[in-house]
Amino acid sequence: MELNKMEWMISDRAFFSDYLKTFQQKDKEAWSRNILQTKLDLLCIPTKVLSSIADEISKGNYRAFLDLKIFDSYESIAIYGKIISKIKDFDEMVHYLTVYLDVMENWAHCDLLSFKIDQSNKDKFLTLSELYLMDTRTFVRRLGLMILFQMVKDRSVLPIIFDSIKKLKGENEYYVIMMAGWLLSECIIQYREQTLEYMSYEKELNQRIVNKGIQKCRESRRMTEIEKDQLLSYKRKHWSSS
Repeated sequence: MELNKMEWMISDRAFFSDYLKTFQQKDKEAWSRNILQTKLDLLCIPTKVLSSIADEISKGNYRAFLDLKIFDSYESIAIYGKIISKIKDFDEMVHYLTVYLDVMENWAHCDLLSFKIDQSNKDKFLTLSELYLMDTRTFVRRLGLMILFQMVKDRSVLPIIFDSIKKLKGENEYYVIMMAGWLLSECIIQYREQTLEYMSYEKELNQRIVNKGIQKCRESRRMTEIEKDQLLSYKRKHWSSS
């Protein structure tokens, strides 16, 4: 099927869905469904193939493709998300991302998004993250944290990350806590002194997030065994995984 097109018609929706089915791997469905925890139709198309399809569509009139809103499988939604990640104009990207948020059904749909964040749009992404962290939808909140994760190398964002984690005191959704834990662990690894000081004086941090962050650090190969053992004193008491 031609993917680098200047014109996408409504009739192309069915053709595109049939095209994706040519890559289907039924023997991997049970395993993939368990990992993704998705209720959507699942074709088990390799990620490299999905990325290649998104790349080709992006070379043409990707707006016309996105406007078709082909959301009949996990993979078709994932392709939509991958195309969004390639949009350079912030306002245009947010326009399509807002549509995507309503069909973002699992952690992988969230985590495949990779934004082009630089000094020209940094503040806009920080505002977007703050907005998403207040959303009632689990994976939108996860995305709010993931945006911060993609900015963690910028030291100036560290206070904002700390404040965002602090505001998650009452968070109990597993997929949000996992991403917050990953984010905290990255802060510990990159900014150990500042982050441990933060963990020491912020007594009301979400216990599950703190302990998940410590767990991820202890699983990392980027810290010495001595550094990992030192983190045990920062674990929060009376925490359970339930």
